[in-house]
Amino acid sequence: MFNHSSPKGYSSGLEGEFEGLQFQYKIAFDPKTNALLIKVFQENKPVTRFEKFGIHILNLQDRFSKSNTLHPLHLDFIQHLLRFAKLNSWEGYYVLPRTQTAYFLQKLSKFENTKSFLTQKPVVFSKKLLIPLLILEEKSFREIHLTLQWQNESLALPENSPLVLFAGHRPWAKVGEVFYPLKNTKIDPWLEQFNEQGQLTLTGLEALDFIQNHLPVLIKREEVILPPSWEPPQVIREKPESHCKIDENPKTRQLLLNLHFSYAGHLMAPFEKDSDLLMEIKAPEKTLLLCRDLAHERETLEKLYSKGFHRVGTSQFEMKEEEAFNFISEELPSLKEAGPVLGEEKLRRFHLHSHLNNQSLKAQVTSQGIDWFTLDLKYKIDDLEIPFEVVQSLIQKGQNYFKIPGKGFAKIDRQQVLDLEESLVELEGSKNEQGNFQFKNFHALYLQELLPVDWSLHESLKRASESLKNLEKIPSYPLPETIQEVLRPYQQQGYHWLHFLHEYHFHGILADDMGLGKTLQALAFLLDLKNKKGQSPTLILAPTSVVFNWAHEATKFTPDLKFLILTGADRKKNYSQIPGMDLVLTSYAIFRRDAAFLCEQKWRAVILDEAQYIKNFRSKTASLVKKLEAEQRLALTGTPLENRLSELWSIFDFLMPGFLGSIAQFQRRYQKPIEEEQNSQALERLKKKIYPFLLRRQKEEVAPELPPKTEIDQVCEMTPEQRKVYEQILLTSRRLVFNEVEERGIERSHISILTALLRLRQVCCHPQLLGENFKEKDSGKFEMFKELLEEILSEGHRVIVFSQFVQMLTLLRKWLDAQKIAYEYLDGRTRKREEHIRNFQTNNEIGVFLISLKAGGTGLNLSEADYVIHYDPWWNPAVQNQATDRVHRLGQTQHVFAYRLITQDSVEEKILTLQQRKKDLFTGLLTADSKLGKQLSYEDLEYLFS
Repeated sequence: MFNHSSPKGYSSGLEGEFEGLQFQYKIAFDPKTNALLIKVFQENKPVTRFEKFGIHILNLQDRFSKSNTLHPLHLDFIQHLLRFAKLNSWEGYYVLPRTQTAYFLQKLSKFENTKSFLTQKPVVFSKKLLIPLLILEEKSFREIHLTLQWQNESLALPENSPLVLFAGHRPWAKVGEVFYPLKNTKIDPWLEQFNEQGQLTLTGLEALDFIQNHLPVLIKREEVILPPSWEPPQVIREKPESHCKIDENPKTRQLLLNLHFSYAGHLMAPFEKDSDLLMEIKAPEKTLLLCRDLAHERETLEKLYSKGFHRVGTSQFEMKEEEAFNFISEELPSLKEAGPVLGEEKLRRFHLHSHLNNQSLKAQVTSQGIDWFTLDLKYKIDDLEIPFEVVQSLIQKGQNYFKIPGKGFAKIDRQQVLDLEESLVELEGSKNEQGNFQFKNFHALYLQELLPVDWSLHESLKRASESLKNLEKIPSYPLPETIQEVLRPYQQQGYHWLHFLHEYHFHGILADDMGLGKTLQALAFLLDLKNKKGQSPTLILAPTSVVFNWAHEATKFTPDLKFLILTGADRKKNYSQIPGMDLVLTSYAIFRRDAAFLCEQKWRAVILDEAQYIKNFRSKTASLVKKLEAEQRLALTGTPLENRLSELWSIFDFLMPGFLGSIAQFQRRYQKPIEEEQNSQALERLKKKIYPFLLRRQKEEVAPELPPKTEIDQVCEMTPEQRKVYEQILLTSRRLVFNEVEERGIERSHISILTALLRLRQVCCHPQLLGENFKEKDSGKFEMFKELLEEILSEGHRVIVFSQFVQMLTLLRKWLDAQKIAYEYLDGRTRKREEHIRNFQTNNEIGVFLISLKAGGTGLNLSEADYVIHYDPWWNPAVQNQATDRVHRLGQTQHVFAYRLITQDSVEEKILTLQQRKKDLFTGLLTADSKLGKQLSYEDLEYLFS
């Protein structure tokens, strides 16, 4: 190869250049790889390493001496050769890729000593330019056939010589054994694609691109020869519209679909192969070249396949019956959005007649005895009624439709059916012999929230449900004459509410704020029951101190009610009096001992006062009270939920077993979503369910005549010694707590966390609470307390002091004794509580009442005082609020001031900050609550122990 001699007039590009070392080159072209092979020689010796010529293989730096100076053109050539070529060390030549060949041919054309290393003859580089010209053959526009010719009249090229093109910035062509430079034209981008015969065929998008974007330019520059009378086609390129026609095959029970795509009004059957991209359409005046959107067509077909269609012809598709119902009801609307769909009106079997949803559901309620009602659920379509359980069965089989003979089918709203099914399960109903649901009456209101109900056969339950939704609709019941002037308007409303529950065999929680007279409302209700129905005993369970409050209130307001107090070791001798009593008063502690006897009795009503005593559903008390038999069950509480929603469940499980489902169901449906996931929808469902049976009024709403209450946070500093102790305890506690959390997790470290916080809070109160080793330490808070108390007493006020620490109350007592300040005292171990309370109420010489927070949260009326001091704050501000309400209640005539003593820069301040951060979802459910003590995050711990 390359055996032509130089053409006449050929001269070296190096003539006249300065002196310098020059290489000789031998080249060959490898047609298999389209690569150019180059050997380098110096004085007829092959060269593959160039260090001695100053060219380092790695960095190509100029390191040669003047005596070995390379000619600049050769230096540039070798540097580029090392950069782009790959050395075949065995054969001793460099291999250049096709993409770089044109560049190196341009360089080689300047050197004299370039030979073929196969024939050893000089390689011929012509200086005459070849000018490419395209010839377009008249065939189909879908396939563009091009032939490459050369424009150069002074140059005669050998016929049938193989042609090799080398594209680049300066393209070259090899014709026979001669290399020719090419003139740059708009044809350049296509050159490499021509075969050795100079022919190229373009199809698909390449053909379209050539016709639209390149051919007009080539025509303008006269670089293409067109067939006679040839004109470029009009190209149509746009998103198609689907045109469908649906039908059905009665014999095979299949849905049929005929699909075409409309391109500017030209209908095309769905493509079958990629070559269908371009379609020629003969129009009267010119040819149209339609470029189809195969991606859109493919997407449309894949959707049809995914829904169950099978292609059975060029434009024909079919689908089995089971899948056709779903397609007509669910997918047909989206198909219509993509284009017109014909034939729907002729469908019979696959005609979508209607929907089975809540709008077509007929719910008929009938009475079923005193406490139950029956629910008949059917879907109604024209004159056809479909039982709810039939639809349930279809869904369980995976079917979402119901066949209507002669009319098509009805689409089942699967989600609505499942939601209703879940809600009905929540109502804990059963099925009777006729297959109808049976529910307790207390579920009627919640059922009404779920779906439209026909109450025509049970109007009384309908009225009851509507009244429970709105207190204003509850009818008024006559008040006993002896108490008419005593009850305030809101207390009368509570009286009517209790009567209403009794009339319809409902049960509920009277949850008014502390001090709003829950006891009085219950006594008025029980008195009226006696007047109307005669004498029958009611059992009242309450904390020990509150038992005597009931006796006091009954004596004062309802003297016609005979009561018996079951207390003391000899109480059993009074058992025989129970049948003749109206009220039997006893404590939770006594009840646990006497449960076997009390649970055998028949009671008109059972009332749990301070019902939070059964908040732990696993407790013995909670288990035993649920065994009591009574016509009416009521719970009284002004105490908030302290930790978990299970406390609410436990109370309702006493009132109306099954109302909130089992504890496991309640935890799944409500407790976990609300407490752990902060699910507001679950909270709203729970509110709707319990609110009709929970009456709660706050003092701000119903007792505007109460004097104002001012709450003050009094911040105090630690003494230097106290601060030192605090920092030591903090450092030790932080290390112990976080080590345990790291090993066991926060949940399992709960006791250690609370223990550490307890010790820090004790230091804030007084270091002496830590034990004998700290008895010489003092407390900044204690000093502030002394000053504050002396100031309050000096102005003639009376004050209640609360603390959670009995040890702290002991320190306060010692100081009061030393100062000869008269006081009363109450904690959980105090006997005859009522005597201590009465002594404070009646003796104005006693200005201070020390009370443990736990013992003083219930059953106290201390409106004789007008100041409250909370010596130490706690997680749950509502507990403190209730303690304050021992003073700020009905009967109070003075402005009430409530102080919280807060130690600055301590865990006490941080607890208050966390209370503000944690706006819990419990707010507004029963009363304000905070679960900080139970649910701390890692970030909370970092904050508290920082």
